[in-house]
Amino acid sequence: MTISNRQEKQKKLVELREAIARLETELEKDKELELHQAIDHLDEHFAVVETKFHNLKIFWSTLKSDWSNDKT
Repeated sequence: MTISNRQEKQKKLVELREAIARLETELEKDKELELHQAIDHLDEHFAVVETKFHNLKIFWSTLKSDWSNDKT
């Protein structure tokens, strides 16, 4: 193996390691973005559940009131 051939391989290895490092950084950013999107979706889902729960509380209160009025 000649010195220039070895140096070319070392240079290529350094380039590949740098490329891998960039890809790993991009992957971490993608994971973080996906996590934030999942959290946003969870917040939306929680708001829907909270609204339904509030509506059920109103319904239950109205129903109890109607039953009380029917008994009198």
